[in-house]
Amino acid sequence: MPAKNYHEAVDEFLKHCGIKGLSPDTVKFYAKELKQTGRGFSEIDAPITDLQKFTTDHIEQFIEHQQALGRAINTINSRLRAGRTFFNFCVQKKYIASNPFDGVQQLRKRHEIGPTFTKQQLKRLLDAPDLTTFIGLRDLAIMLTFAHTGIRLTELTSLRVQDVSFDEKGAITVQHAKNRYARRIPMTNRLKTVMRAYMQERGVLDTKSLFISVEDKPISARSIQDRLRIYGEQTGVSKEVAVSPHAFRRTFCRLKVEAGTNIFVLQRLSGHQSLEILRRYVEIYGKDLDEAIEKGVE
Repeated sequence: MPAKNYHEAVDEFLKHCGIKGLSPDTVKFYAKELKQTGRGFSEIDAPITDLQKFTTDHIEQFIEHQQALGRAINTINSRLRAGRTFFNFCVQKKYIASNPFDGVQQLRKRHEIGPTFTKQQLKRLLDAPDLTTFIGLRDLAIMLTFAHTGIRLTELTSLRVQDVSFDEKGAITVQHAKNRYARRIPMTNRLKTVMRAYMQERGVLDTKSLFISVEDKPISARSIQDRLRIYGEQTGVSKEVAVSPHAFRRTFCRLKVEAGTNIFVLQRLSGHQSLEILRRYVEIYGKDLDEAIEKGVE
């Protein structure tokens, strides 16, 4: 078989990802990381014109080069994940006989959990919107959805009107989940009340997007981030914790763990594909540690 060029193979791989139905965000991730990886390969004189000449030594040189440039561990690991998946594709296409990433491990990193809101900080944020305006009611519905469901930003912006049900307890169905598995999240009483009020104010429109702008257009992820930033500055919370959708998600997981929620139930609610991250919450915030420390002492 003629030598296969790295960049040509990457283009084929990205096309393959689209055909498989991977989400646009996932395809963008691969495109970005493989572009940066290709640049790194060029800088270490790796054989990008002939993939068959790649060896594990080249991958290890790439890691050392990235470290020398001061790249963060998460950044390097993202490129290793993307590279490993890409070269697996090349093996399947028979462009190469084996994956040069075999035997190369992800870099170890500190298992930390990002900052979360205290209950007082969360209350300050949720009390901030002016409920006499459409924007204020919408923003409260958005923040409550983040705080009471642990939903991701991309999942929230993809919600449609039909994804919200008020039957019995009421629930939100996340159709466009990161792991591609839809999930149902029951609504709290407060979220159900606010969501009903918001949807009545929203009215019936041509767009099916749940959260909209004052121009009746789907609200963008950037606009939501900007609105959260405004409330963070307005309440002073941003001086203590960066106010972002993911801070709401981390807070949701923390409070559920502190309340004693079963980790498998929390996984179903939050949509975490792996239990690893949730185990960190349990290790840090689980109440069993507080109870155990008092046992067996005089």
